[in-house]
Amino acid sequence: MADVDERSDARRTLIARLALVTSVALFAALSVWLLIAGPPEVIGHFSANNGGPRYDPTAQFVAIMAGLVAFLVVLFASTGWLMRRVPIGLMNIPNRERWNTPARREILARRVGADMNLMGAASVLLIVAMMVLSALGGLGVTPPGWAFVVTMGVFLVVIAAIAFGMLGKRYDPSTLPPD
Repeated sequence: MADVDERSDARRTLIARLALVTSVALFAALSVWLLIAGPPEVIGHFSANNGGPRYDPTAQFVAIMAGLVAFLVVLFASTGWLMRRVPIGLMNIPNRERWNTPARREILARRVGADMNLMGAASVLLIVAMMVLSALGGLGVTPPGWAFVVTMGVFLVVIAAIAFGMLGKRYDPSTLPPD
C-alpha cells in the first residue's frame, strides 16, 4: 500500500479494535465455561523435562489469566491515547519533526493505536490457545507437544507481520498530504 488514505486508516483502526474486543470476548467466554463447566483443576504449568505437569485449581488459573489479559489490554489499548500526550521528542519514529503538527500527530496516534490493538488481539488469542491446552490437560487429554510449537509459531508470525508492516510506508509522513 503506497499511500494510506483516511478511509483505509479508519478501516484498519476499526478492524483492529474489533479484533481486540473479539479476542477479549473469546477469552471471557472460555473463562466462564472453565469456571462453570470446566474441570476442577487445569494444567498450570507444562513441564518440558518429562517431570509431569503442575495442576492448579481452575478458579486460581482463570484469575491469573484474567489479570494477565487485563494488563495486556490496558497496555495495548492505551497506546493511541498515550501517543497523543507524549512529547514528540520522546518518540522513536522516523522523520519525527514531520509528524509534529496536530493533524499529523492524530494520524500517527491512530495508526500506532491500531497496530498495537492488533498486537494485543494476537497476544490475547495466544493466551486463549494456551488456556484451551491447559483445559484439555485438566480433562485428561494430553495435548501433543507440537500444539505448543505451532501455536507459538503462528503467534510470532502474526506479530512479525504487524511489526514489519509498521516499517513500511504506513509511517512515512511524505505519503501524507501537505499541511
